[in-house]
Amino acid sequence: MDKNKFIRLLFLSTFSMLLYHHFLKPKQTFQSVVPSVNEAGMPVESFNGAPAQVKTGFPFAAALQGEEKYVTVENALFKVTFNTKGGTIQKVVLKRYKKQEEEVVLLDAQSSCMGLVLPYENVLIETKSLYFKTEALPAYQLKENEQATIVFKLMLTADQYLEQQFELSGNSYQIGYSWKAVGMGAYLTQNNSKPAFCWHMDMQCLETDYNADAAKSTVNYYLLDQTFDQLKTTDKVEQKQIDKPLKWVSLKQRFFSSAIIAQDAFASTTMAMRTPSGSKEITRTVDVSLALSDQDKVNGAGKYSFFFGPNDYKILQQVTKGFEQNLPLGWIIVKWVNQWLIIPLFAFLEKHCANYGLVIFLLVIMVKLLLAPLSYKSFISMAKMKIVKPELDKIKEKYGTNVQKAQMAQVTFYRELGINPLSGCIPILLQMPILLAMFNFFPNAIALRHAPFLWANDLSTYDSVIQLPFTIPLYGNHVSLFTLLMTLSTILYAKSSSQNSPTEGPMKGLTYVMPFTFMLVLNSFPAGLSFYYFISNILTFLQQALTKYFVDEEAIKKKLLARQQKIKQGETTSFQARVAATIQTSNKKKK
Repeated sequence: MDKNKFIRLLFLSTFSMLLYHHFLKPKQTFQSVVPSVNEAGMPVESFNGAPAQVKTGFPFAAALQGEEKYVTVENALFKVTFNTKGGTIQKVVLKRYKKQEEEVVLLDAQSSCMGLVLPYENVLIETKSLYFKTEALPAYQLKENEQATIVFKLMLTADQYLEQQFELSGNSYQIGYSWKAVGMGAYLTQNNSKPAFCWHMDMQCLETDYNADAAKSTVNYYLLDQTFDQLKTTDKVEQKQIDKPLKWVSLKQRFFSSAIIAQDAFASTTMAMRTPSGSKEITRTVDVSLALSDQDKVNGAGKYSFFFGPNDYKILQQVTKGFEQNLPLGWIIVKWVNQWLIIPLFAFLEKHCANYGLVIFLLVIMVKLLLAPLSYKSFISMAKMKIVKPELDKIKEKYGTNVQKAQMAQVTFYRELGINPLSGCIPILLQMPILLAMFNFFPNAIALRHAPFLWANDLSTYDSVIQLPFTIPLYGNHVSLFTLLMTLSTILYAKSSSQNSPTEGPMKGLTYVMPFTFMLVLNSFPAGLSFYYFISNILTFLQQALTKYFVDEEAIKKKLLARQQKIKQGETTSFQARVAATIQTSNKKKK
């Protein structure tokens, strides 16, 4: 096997390994029976349970009873409902996104519970259980430049009260949040008390593909030292104690995020995440306890903001530092390709095209044009290898089993002809980041969510044209037509490539195994991704045919033979002449 084939085999093998570990390794079923959060030792689990027995003399005992009143604030993006019980957010509805025929409910009273836990004398005040007062109107309808401020207040005495304030605008997914405990500062700092903001949430499945939604549902967090991390998405209970200052925590789902962001920082956090057993409605159950900073304790006040919205790159960028990392774009080089190439191109195209199938088609064309010089070099290299193959076969036959001499003869032969056996693989390696970028871009592109095209009702999930009565391991229980078309086009392309650059042995087998490997992977991937690769293969096939038509292989052969003849006659090539001239100039300067 010559070096060119070896490098190609090595590349495909490496890519297969990356493909397996990144996409094909056995996935969770998200139905395992796991211990409850309480059994896992989550310290904030009780926050979602019934309030504990209150000691006699509890200062806010009167506030444990009251009437629930609701305040609704609506802008063009979402509708938020506040409740006087807890003085907090009870429901968030995203108006521009649908779950089947209804608007997306990101959280409600059944799925979410949040509030402050503040020490007062010898008890903890859980604001979720207390009834606040408000002078706000029952409903607000905000236009683009309008704002609304909702204040909830709980009086203890004339000089002591607890207040929570929310600020909303007409054109943002963010909600400003602040609290202050007037006349209670001494209690917040006594005996090393640890006031906290606690949040319990059952992440609702918002997509048609439960497993895809659950696989991408987790807790992301960003430290003050600019470190981004997340809880592992396994079917076990995941717990983490972080004793470093945090900037924000995001309860992230496939296409949407619910987050709290500190104006300064949280002191530390304890978080736990589990997968509910046997549920197809809830992807993750999360409990987060965020310790308030010492500065907030001393001031008896804190400022934060919430984000409830889509995982859209441009929107996430505007929230706070590092928040765009809620959108997974791949490893660092792949991430750069998505950030600086794929996302801008896609955004440009969707502004001018109403149909996302056409957007993907045009995206393929633009990427192909960008890679055209590399593709041309790769084809020329394959053409050269095809021309010299008979001579290489003669060398192998001449030296028989003496592999070392055969390789030395091949190196000499390549040098005489001016051929770099690796030149055909370098363009392929340079295209690999774009290949991987697409694998990360399409599964996370919210623009494709519920976008129909041809027979596919939703380009963000697989296009099932046949539902199987059984499940095939790795493949699934459905048939994706776009994936089948992609597989067939890949086989045709592999066959065409083998004719241009004959292959043998393991390399030949691998070129036909790879399409079926991709078929297993992409059958449950977004239809948009399979469509992209189908069109990409068709255009590559046409590009190869056009290049073959316009490139004169006989002229290439004559050029190679002429160079070989010069070398044998002792004549210098243009490259050798340039090297000699450079050396001569350098020697003159030294003199």
